[in-house]
Amino acid sequence: MDRTEASIDSAHDDDPPHPERTGRVGGRGRRCFVVAVLALVLGSTLVGGTAARATSPATQAAGAARLSDSMTLVSQSPWVGPSASNQDLRLRLRITSASPRSGLGLTVTVYHYVEFRSTFIETLAGKDLGTVIARSPTLALSSLPADASGTVDLTVPVDGDTTPATAGAWTADLGCVSGSCAGVYPVKVALVDTGPSGSPPTGAAPLVTYLVYDDPSPTSQPLRLGLVVPLGLASAGTPSTAAVAGLDALAGAVAGAGDVALTLAPDPATLETLATGRHGHTVASIAALSSSPARQTLSQSFVPVDASALVGAGLAGELTDQIRRAGQVLSSPAVGLHATRGTWVAQAPLDGAALVQLAPDYGHVVVPATSVSGPGSEFTVTQPFTLSSGHGPGPAAAVTDQGLDALLTPRAGTDPVLAAQQMLAELALVYYERPNLTGADGAPAPRGVVAAAPAAWAPDPTFVTALLAGLKGNPVVEPVTLDQLFAQVPIGADGQATVRRPVAPGTAPTLPARAIRSTRGQLTGLASAVSATAPGAAVAEMLDDLLLRAEASTLTPARQRAGVAAVEAALDGQVHVLTVRSDTIRLTSGAASVPITVVKNAPYPVTAVVKVTSDKLVFPGGAAQSPGADCQAPAVQSGQGRSTFSALCVVDRATLAIYVDMRSRTSGDFPIAVTLVSPQGGLVMASGQLTVRSMSTSVVALALSIAAGAVLLAWWARTAWRGRWGRRGAHAAGDGKGSS
Repeated sequence: MDRTEASIDSAHDDDPPHPERTGRVGGRGRRCFVVAVLALVLGSTLVGGTAARATSPATQAAGAARLSDSMTLVSQSPWVGPSASNQDLRLRLRITSASPRSGLGLTVTVYHYVEFRSTFIETLAGKDLGTVIARSPTLALSSLPADASGTVDLTVPVDGDTTPATAGAWTADLGCVSGSCAGVYPVKVALVDTGPSGSPPTGAAPLVTYLVYDDPSPTSQPLRLGLVVPLGLASAGTPSTAAVAGLDALAGAVAGAGDVALTLAPDPATLETLATGRHGHTVASIAALSSSPARQTLSQSFVPVDASALVGAGLAGELTDQIRRAGQVLSSPAVGLHATRGTWVAQAPLDGAALVQLAPDYGHVVVPATSVSGPGSEFTVTQPFTLSSGHGPGPAAAVTDQGLDALLTPRAGTDPVLAAQQMLAELALVYYERPNLTGADGAPAPRGVVAAAPAAWAPDPTFVTALLAGLKGNPVVEPVTLDQLFAQVPIGADGQATVRRPVAPGTAPTLPARAIRSTRGQLTGLASAVSATAPGAAVAEMLDDLLLRAEASTLTPARQRAGVAAVEAALDGQVHVLTVRSDTIRLTSGAASVPITVVKNAPYPVTAVVKVTSDKLVFPGGAAQSPGADCQAPAVQSGQGRSTFSALCVVDRATLAIYVDMRSRTSGDFPIAVTLVSPQGGLVMASGQLTVRSMSTSVVALALSIAAGAVLLAWWARTAWRGRWGRRGAHAAGDGKGSS
């Protein structure tokens, strides 16, 4: 922009005079100088002490009361210009003071326009404001319009013409003798005593704001602003009433701005928690925001995550699950947001592997400015570029502006309206850096910046209201959605790098990757076992969400580990809802269909593969009797002296008997192992051991026993017969001798 500075004799405001250089002082002169200084210090101390003793208690109390004096900005004109209806800078100030208003006044000092953003940052703290170009006389506070709350209206007439200012009432003459006066001018407003001293009140610090003078060129394009507004809470547990109230206030401030274009970044985990609790009204208000065509709503991850950290730790599947679950929650009937994929806003650097993982769903990415390589520039990066992943063409990318991001999170205690005006002024300054770019087609080329607030943003709603109000109809800044920014702002017109590469993260991933992988495998198994019905699926989904929450980049490594451990504990309680009753089974015949009893302690059905293994039993294939109506046909495997029976069963009752055909190989007591495993993932749901007491014998053994018994019986009969006839013969012989 062509500018010609006015010839101004004023020095920098409050700058001390430069001391004149003197010659070297001799030893005697130096001693005299030191004695004089000591005498002066001693005299000042004595005088000060006497004055302090002479101060009355009433005066001391008044001085203490003055410490409560303050001045805050209630509203301000976002810009002024040469049009007759917008030539005055209007400020509304809330002033509190222990002194009567009749003894107070205001002074206004306007400084030369700011040329560089580095200079602007210094002025935010009220330092190095530059050269004074206009200073008002003391304006009596009692002469200014005021309401009952103590808010006063201060009007500063602005002269942006190239002709010298006319005599008469005070006017802030911007001093433009040729060219344009367009620019950003620091303005300091001070509260002063109107008494003889004219000193500022003790507790009222000067207020530094900015006058944005707009004199648009017909060949320039307004700066596009892609403002990203996160909607979520920091707490992973039950949200506090104050936190929900803050989210309500933020949503209300956005809704109150009407059709100002911006991009919403809702946190699905927060909305899921609120929707299942007592805060459905908050979810409804956020859903209403997403329904406006002026706004874009992002569907990213279930919780804020570091995509590069997940992929780098070998957890690319977790990133996929995060994206999938986010879409499910946002589109669910309980939430009902109009969210779409396509643009990923990263709070951390994205490396090549993460870009490849995101590529199918996200063609636009927004990354921190420090996470990409490229030559430096004295100007702000204001156009998209291609972010090369190292594996073919990368996505179109833009960087978030660090200075604007910082202004979105003002320090605690900062005047919220003043903070909003500071951000509007810096946006105008970015516009004035290079307002007349020309595209490849020779037409004016717009520039654009992205400002993204951090996750779980909890600003003062007054700040949001003032900021969005200042963007509405702004002549130099046009708010757009991120999709609009990528569509409207071309690559390359600003002369900066059109292709950039991601910078590798400076620290190694700290995610508990091994624990996450192990827990994910168990969750997969549990889901296959319990998801046949809605209650069981809800349990699996709840545990899955807990694991996804533990991966949040907003958590410290210790809290991430604790989160995964909590999932493991909850999973353990769900896994052991099945038990195998330890029974003693009696086999009284060679083969039998034996019941194995499974006990379920869950309100939902559980599907499991029942496995019975033994080296003492044989499970005949093609059994005549099935395991039961709740089981599929069994499979039997035998080898190396062992036999295994397995069948997929649905345990839908508190107690279920599963019949297993078995035949013992030998008699006696021996154990058999029973295991219930999930259909997928190999998760052991229950295990137990039964005792088999076999009282049966084989056919051969029975035949041999019968034969042996017959032989024994024949031998006994023969022996008994012979013994009987032997005794009869002996008796007959005895009778013969007796008769002779």
